[in-house]
Formats: sequence, structure tokens, C-alpha cells
Amino acid sequence: MPPETGRMRRLIQPLVMKALLFSALLAGGLLLSDTPATFAQTAPGPATADARPAHREARAYVQQHVLPAVREQRRQLESRLTSADRAQLAIYRTQLREVREKAHALRQAGRPAASTAATPGARPALSEAQQQQLQQLRTETKSILANVQALAQKYTPDINRLTQALKPRQEKWATDLRAIGAKGQAETAARPGRHHRRGGPLERLLRPAAFLLLDPNAPAPAPKARAGSQVYPNPASATTQLAYEVTKAGAVTVELLDGRGNTLRTVARDDRQDKGPHTLAVDVADLPAGIYFFKITTRAGVETRRFVKE
Repeated sequence: MPPETGRMRRLIQPLVMKALLFSALLAGGLLLSDTPATFAQTAPGPATADARPAHREARAYVQQHVLPAVREQRRQLESRLTSADRAQLAIYRTQLREVREKAHALRQAGRPAASTAATPGARPALSEAQQQQLQQLRTETKSILANVQALAQKYTPDINRLTQALKPRQEKWATDLRAIGAKGQAETAARPGRHHRRGGPLERLLRPAAFLLLDPNAPAPAPKARAGSQVYPNPASATTQLAYEVTKAGAVTVELLDGRGNTLRTVARDDRQDKGPHTLAVDVADLPAGIYFFKITTRAGVETRRFVKE
């Protein structure tokens, strides 16, 4: 690795990780920006897994299952805070959001123009001045987080009590996320030099500073309307319905995968299906409780959809 590339990575990584973790927490949607690859280290999956769907699915899982529970606990802390501390927290949130926006702008400025061919996976080429700006943003982030940490110490007993109540659910969250993260194994294998912060994202979320920063009154992100497959009911018991869209008429295959991405059986194979919505009833009564996936292969590509068997 060229010295300048290594230096730029050391500048960018800590800043991005901290800014994404804390300021994105405030928005409630980007907590698991690195979750699939993180959990993929301990949960091997198929080498050909599509990491991006796993990335999106992990974020959706946290939004649906983790953040509401953590935010509910955080609401109980709000009444314990002084009005001055609540106001100061609002300032810290704004400052972290601004740091994140500046870092994002720098990364965008370093990307090649649309007319320029870019090497897939290549990092933005930043000038010396931009690297210095990133270093300054990193220093600002560390200073803000140090202030948050100091403020959190005032409420350590209350924070510990509230986060401890979530411990029984953490194991299930971690198991589910590892299963989702197994599909990101290909991304991890392709980036052997990637470093991961100690402690999983769930553990980091429940640390005092992160817990204190979480805005208990932030509106939950509205689910995005999107075309694609859906599984219902989910969780399933005896049978479940898979609804999917065929965008190009042709052959369609639907396979059932276990939580590690291994094919258990083919549940449907059709040499030709017309363009449009389709629904498939699948008997899952024989499956042990756990995480599973449907893999839908059409002329337009491959899509996976996760479901839980109770």
C-alpha cells in the first residue's frame, strides 16, 4: 500500500466510524453501516453472497427491532436530565451532525467526475489540504464525544439500569444480525485489510455516551416504499406467502436457504412467468425455528428475502 493511501485511510476511518455511529444514531437509520461485514467475521456465509442487500437488511432490522426498544429505554432517562443538560445534548447532536456533513462533503469532493472512469472500490483521492481538514474534523469529533462522555458520567447509575434491562433481548438481536451478516461475507473476503472496531454495534449502541446521545423524541424513520419481494406473515409458523415482482418475463426459480446461505430446497421453478406481481405459498412447517431466506432468480437478476420461522 502506498504511504499516502495508508495515511489517508488512517485519517478517514476513525472520523467516519465515529461520525456515522453517533450522528447517524440521532437520525435512527444508519447505525449499522458496517454491521454485515462486522458480523461476517464470526459467521461465515456463502462466498458469492450479495453484501449490499445484507447491508440494507441489517439496517432495516435495527430500525424495526432494536432502535424502538432502545429509544423506549432512553425516554425513561429524559426526565432524569436537568434542563441545562438536555439543552447541551441538543447542541452536541447538532455539532456531530455538522461534522458528519462536512466529512461527507470532503469525500464527495474527492470522488472522480462522472465522466472519469473510476476503479471499483477505490477511495476518494483527497488533496493535502482536504486531508488536513479531515484531521481537524476528527479532532473536533473526539472533543465533542469526550464532552458527551463526561456528561454521561453524571447519569451512569440510571443509564446502567436502563441498558441492563435490554440484555435479555441482545442475544436474539445479535443472533439475527449474524445471520444477516453472513450474506456480507463476500465483501469482507474481498477487503482483507479492513479493520473493525472492538465490540459489536449493539454493544456500542448501549455504551453510556451513545445511549445518552440518542434522541428519544426523534420520529421513527418512515418505511420506504419499494418494489420487490415481501414475505408474510413474518415470523411464520406453518406456511408463509412470498410476494415478488417479475420485471422481465422469463424463467423464475425460488430457492429456500438457511441462515448461512446454504440451499435447502427449490420451492418453485417455472420456465416462463409473465411480467408482473406473483405470489407463492410455501410450506415451512418442517423447518426448525430460526432465520431463513428465499432466493428469487429471474431474468432481471437475483433477490433474497429474509424471514423468521417460529
